[in-house]
Amino acid sequence: MTSIDPVYEILKVMEQEQRPEFRQIGMDPRDFRTVLKHIHEAGYADAGGLTPSGQKYIQAYERRLRSNSHVSRRDLA
Repeated sequence: MTSIDPVYEILKVMEQEQRPEFRQIGMDPRDFRTVLKHIHEAGYADAGGLTPSGQKYIQAYERRLRSNSHVSRRDLA
């Protein structure tokens, strides 16, 4: 089973111009606050929404997912 990076998951919600909520993400409230703090401190988002750094984080994560998907398919062949 693959788990989704909570930073990525929250940034994706923000990318859709929605406000992330811990219930929506399925996280413990304390963990959710910790991830939000990390997102803010890393400069991935601010009061205006996602920053260019946040967009780059999403793109890099999705590239890794695609890359890992190709590797897994080759392993199955």
